[in-house]
Parts: sequence; structure tokens; C-alpha cells
Amino acid sequence: MISRGTPGGRGGRPGPGHRLERWANRPLLVAGRLARWLRRHLLGTFAVLGVIAFSLGLLGMYRQFRHEPAMFNWPNIVFFTATLFLADGTVFQDGGRYPVALEIARFLAPLATAVGVADGVSTIFAQRFERFRARHARHHVIVCGTGPTASALVDKLSRSKRVVLVAEDAEREYPDAELPPGLLRVVGDPMEPLVLAKAGVARADVVYGCLPDTSSNLAIALATRLLAADRADQPLRCVAQVGDLSLIPHLRARRIGFNDHSGFRLDFFAVEVLGARALLNRYPPSWAAPDHAEEPPVEPAPLVVLGLSGLGRALVLELARRWSALVGAAGPLLPIAVADPAADEILAALRIREPALAQVELTGHDTPHGELPPAVTDAPPPEFVYVCQSDEERALLYGLDTAQVLNGRFGFARTTVIVCTGRQRSLQDVFGRPQYPRPSTPRPGPLLEDLLGRVRFFAVNDEALPLDLGDTDLIERFARASHERYLASERHRGTPMRSRPAMVTWEELPANLQDSNRAQAAQFGEILQSAQTLMLMPAGVADTDFAFTPDEIEEFAQQEHERWRREREAKGYTLGPTQQDGPDRRHPALVDWLALSDTDRERDREVIRSLPAILAHVGLRIVRLDDPD
Repeated sequence: MISRGTPGGRGGRPGPGHRLERWANRPLLVAGRLARWLRRHLLGTFAVLGVIAFSLGLLGMYRQFRHEPAMFNWPNIVFFTATLFLADGTVFQDGGRYPVALEIARFLAPLATAVGVADGVSTIFAQRFERFRARHARHHVIVCGTGPTASALVDKLSRSKRVVLVAEDAEREYPDAELPPGLLRVVGDPMEPLVLAKAGVARADVVYGCLPDTSSNLAIALATRLLAADRADQPLRCVAQVGDLSLIPHLRARRIGFNDHSGFRLDFFAVEVLGARALLNRYPPSWAAPDHAEEPPVEPAPLVVLGLSGLGRALVLELARRWSALVGAAGPLLPIAVADPAADEILAALRIREPALAQVELTGHDTPHGELPPAVTDAPPPEFVYVCQSDEERALLYGLDTAQVLNGRFGFARTTVIVCTGRQRSLQDVFGRPQYPRPSTPRPGPLLEDLLGRVRFFAVNDEALPLDLGDTDLIERFARASHERYLASERHRGTPMRSRPAMVTWEELPANLQDSNRAQAAQFGEILQSAQTLMLMPAGVADTDFAFTPDEIEEFAQQEHERWRREREAKGYTLGPTQQDGPDRRHPALVDWLALSDTDRERDREVIRSLPAILAHVGLRIVRLDDPD
């Protein structure tokens, strides 16, 4: 970050305009909830009122006509009772006193009719009203597709946000009787721009592409970008789900090198990657726990991963990255045993793509179905066994088998078995430890015993979602990393923390300076595109340390200064002594490169030098196309 001014921009909190829009949308929200309540209860209300009114009407008509022999017969009683629902006053045209039951029925029956008509009207027009609300929604979240990922997002986000679900089977996935209060449905193909327009995509905050295949989610991203207006002040974020987690660094490399739209941000996610991070945050090895000792263990306890599904592969990679970050290149190796029908083949491919695996002692076991290999019982007891089978019933079976075998071999409290499931969160409630002594007041408890707490369950979709947009957004991650590098550089120069507005942590950084970091990070692709011999690629074990040449640093630093200068001038800054508050904002660095001070030039150069390290945060590297190696 180059902290030489404070451009105006959106803040981290919703501004007054946003709050006014929320109040303006309040009538639509109240009307929507009222309509939903009516649709759920009007039919039952009509039935109850109708039965009561008809019963009282029969009783009242019987008492009314029994003194008139010419009218006293059951067909007349039933007929005139039915006319009460049409507000027909024939029976009451002569006036006088009538039985109490009939007096009640003459008012209750038309009311029941009105409720029935309202139910019919609400049923006919509810879908049209729902589409109207979706099209005119603001600052909402759009979820495209159905399935475990989409339903987990909808269930979590609809509790606090307006969510629009766009899918061909949206009404079947969420019928009227199960519709969450914060959810609107748009039926149609989310890859079609016209369907996305019905979901109010131009005014949305985030669009999630959750279709099963990557190409469909990329089509959603393309349609979203076409519909998004120029929203540089608040870019529309689109997050596309990727079926194969190995695709993510490739797609990110191609996107950050082609950042062509300032009002649109695109990133990619795989639930398996998010699930692996959440799993290790919930059940970390002892060396990764928040209260672990500063010095890493010389001989870490072994870990076991059963099944190299997407989650299993992501878990191995996440363990390797955390261990590598802890011990460095010269530290001890982390022993991880992996079981899968094609363990050796999969691990060989992972070693090529992930440099951090050099710090892991990976042992592959080609077991028929990914069950516990017998060799594990001959080694020291593993601290954790992570069961990552794609089949949940098989995962439960192997988890219980593993707990029985390891507890019998090494004793209780030595190994914890984590069984990973999709959304079967109830398994954690099914398996529990009974209370002793038993409570005096019986309370519902677990159905099955959990082997003294050595078997735990982890629902991947429920725990991993919703996404942390700050962690998923490439620009946000680059901006944070750039600010951390800036702080380190300034402290190295002797600048103390809090000596000026920019010398604070990211969380304390003023919103306008955060925006300055984001604007800088958004231009990474532009810098690389200007050099025809440089390209972004995913990281790999064969990487060599990349460094810009002195000529490249000088050229790119000048480009960075010109970008910063254009940004400030667009915000109303003029040349003059530093003055960042008030309408007359000035800055002495708004000059050509040749007239710039040596200190400011060095700050620009430092931004360029730090670029390879910042890109490495998301598994990317810079390569030279003209390098024969």
C-alpha cells in the first residue's frame, strides 16, 4: 500500500443511503411476510369459519322455520343457510327478532366467504408478487442452483439477509409450506441473463454460482457481468463453485491477469477447501491449536486420512500448508498416512502441484475402499483419524470400525476419529455420552454412545458455509496482504505504529485507506499485462524463486505511481501541502515520476518487489515466458 493520501470511497459499514434504502424496502418486506402468512393460514381459517357459520346457520334456520309449517323442511333450511355465505338477506327482509345462532351466522358466513376469496386471490397472485419483489430487491444475495451447497447457503443467509434463489426447481426445493422468511424464488435457468435480471442482479451484493459443473457457474458469472452496471463504488461480487479444487489456482491465475471490469469481482470456491479449513479450525492437531507451544514438536504425532475424495485431498493440502508455515523448510516432517483405492496415484499428482508437501512424510495405502490400513496399527498411535469418504454410510462404518480397532490397540483417549458428512449434523446429536449419575428430571439424550468422546462428526456444508467473502475475494486478500507488507516495510524504516493513519492493522485501517489498498490490488493484472513476457501460473514444486529485474521494478513502479496519481486526481486531490480533510484535499506527491521524492519512489518500488509474495498467498506465481527453464 502507498499511504500518501486518503481517497474517498465506500466504508465498511452501510452508509446513510444504504440505510434509507432498507427503510424504503420495509413496506415490501412487511407485505411479503403478510402475504406468506395469509397463504399459510387463510385456507385453515376459511375452513374453521365456514364450519362454525354453517353449523350455526343450520341451527338458526331450524329455529326460525319451525313455526312456519309452509317453510319448515330440510331442503329449505340447508338452502337458506347456504345463502348466508353469499350475503343474501332474503330471510331477513321482513325484519324482527331472529334466533341468536342465526344472528351470529349471518355475519360469520360472509366473513368466511371473504377469507376464502382472499385465499384464492393470494394463491393466484402470490407468485407474481414474489417475482415483483425479487426484481426490485436491493442489497440482496442471489444463490443460483440447488443442492447441498445452495441449500446450506440459503438456510444460513436467509436468517439475516434477503436471499433470492434462482433455479429451475426452486419451488420444488422450497415449497410454500417450507419457505424461510428471508427467501424469494425465481424459477428458471440461472445461466440465462433474462432470468438473472428477474432476480435483480444489477442491485445485488453477491451472486453465488452453485450449479454442479464448473462451466455452468462460469456461464452464470459471464451473464452476471453483462447485467451489472458500472459499480466501481460498490462492485458486484460473483463467487463461482468449482467441481475440482485443482482448477481454482488455474482459474484465479487467468482472472487476475484479465481484470477488465472495475464494477465486477469474480472468485472461485470449492466446498471441500472451505470444509478442510473449517475442520482443522474445529479439530486441529495439537501443534495447530491456538494454545500450542511456540516451538513446533520435533516428532509430531502421526495423522491419518481415510479417503481421498475432494475433502480428503483438500485436508492433506491444508495440513501440509499449516505445518510448512509453522516449521519452515528446515523443520521436521509431518507424518500423514492416507488410505484410498488409488492413494499412490493421487498423492503423486498432489506432490507435483503443492510445494508444501515437501514438509510432509506422506504414506499412501491402496486399500480396496479407503478403509483403515493394517500398517497404521503397527505405528505410534495417530492423534486424529479424519474419515473423508464421499459415501456417508461408508464413512460412518469406517469411523466406528477405526475407533474400535485403534482404541483396542492403543487404549482410549489416544486417538480421536472425525467422521465427515455432508449435512448430516444430527449424527453428532445421535452419538453422545450418557450422563452419570442420571438427572432427576428425564431429558432427551443421545441415542447411541460415542466411545467416550473419541468419535466426532463434522457436517462439511453446514460448517464451511456461508463463505467468508473477505477470505474468498481475491482483491480483498491481496489488499490485506499488501497492507501487511507495507507495515513491515515502514517499521523496518523506523516508522512506529499509529504514527499516522495508515500505520495500524487492517481491521483498524480507515475505510478510505482500505479502498486505496483494494484499488491498488485490482491493478495487479494490468501491471503483468504490460509485460508481454510475464504470466501468472499456479504454484508447483518445480518453482524457482522469482524476482523482477531492476529495469522491471523501475518501469512497474512508474506505472504504479501514475495509477495512484490518476486515482487521487479523480477523487479531487490537487498538488500542494498535505491536507487530507475537508473539501480542499491536497498532496505533495501529485507530480511526475522524475519530480517525485526518493522516499515515495522507494515506496512504489517496494510495492512491485512484494507482488510475488502477495500472489503466493493464493497459490499463484509469476513465470517468464522467455525463460528456457
